[in-house]
Amino acid sequence: MNEDRQFDSIPLNDQGSLSLVELIYGVLFNPVNTFRRISENPPLLHGFLIFFGVVTLTSLTNTLIPPNISDVAELNTVLARTRPLIGIVGALISLIGWFLGAGLFQLLAEFFGGKGRAVGVLTVLALAGIPKVLVIPFQVINYFLAGALYVRIPAIASSVIAFIWWAVLLVIGLREIQEFSVARSVASLLIPLGILGLIIIIFTLVLAGLIVPLMNSVFPPV
Repeated sequence: MNEDRQFDSIPLNDQGSLSLVELIYGVLFNPVNTFRRISENPPLLHGFLIFFGVVTLTSLTNTLIPPNISDVAELNTVLARTRPLIGIVGALISLIGWFLGAGLFQLLAEFFGGKGRAVGVLTVLALAGIPKVLVIPFQVINYFLAGALYVRIPAIASSVIAFIWWAVLLVIGLREIQEFSVARSVASLLIPLGILGLIIIIFTLVLAGLIVPLMNSVFPPV
C-alpha cells in the first residue's frame, strides 16, 4: 500500500497517463507498480518510441564502435567496411525479433492461463529493453582506451547486469500484464527465449555466410 501511495506521488500529464519520461523512470526504479498501472491500457506508442530509441542508439554504437571479433585482420577489415549494412540489418533483426518474441511470449502466456493481450506484451518487451542503453558508455570508454583490462571488466559486467535487469523487468511485466504467478511468468520467458535465441543464431550464421563472401568479392582485401 505504501508503495502504491509512493508511486501515485509521481505527477501525471493531463490525460492521467504516464508521460514518456515518467514511464522510463517508473520502469527503471518502480517496475512493479509501473507495469501494474499500464496493464489495463498498455501505451504501445510510447513503447514503440522507446524501442526505436534503444535500437537506434545501440545500432549506432555497434556501427561506429565495432569490436574486433576475430584475430583475422582481413575479416575485421571486411566487417569495418560493412558497418552501415550491419547496423541496418541489426535494426531490422531487432524489429523482427520484437514482434516474433511478443508472439511467442503471448502464445506461452495464453497456454499458462494468462489474461493479457499481445499489445501488452509488445509494450512490456519494449520497456524491458531500456537497461540496454546503460551499456553504451562502457562500450565507448572501452573503445577509446583500447580495451584496457580495467575498463573491459566493467564493460562486461555492465552487459551482464543489463541482461539480468532486462530479464527481471520482463518477468515482472509479463506477470502484471498476464495476471499470473511469477513461476508462470518465468516459464513464459525461458521457453520462447530459448526458441528465439536458436532462430537468431541460425539466421545470423546464414546471413554471415551470404554477406562475407559477397563483401569479399565487392571489396577485395587490399
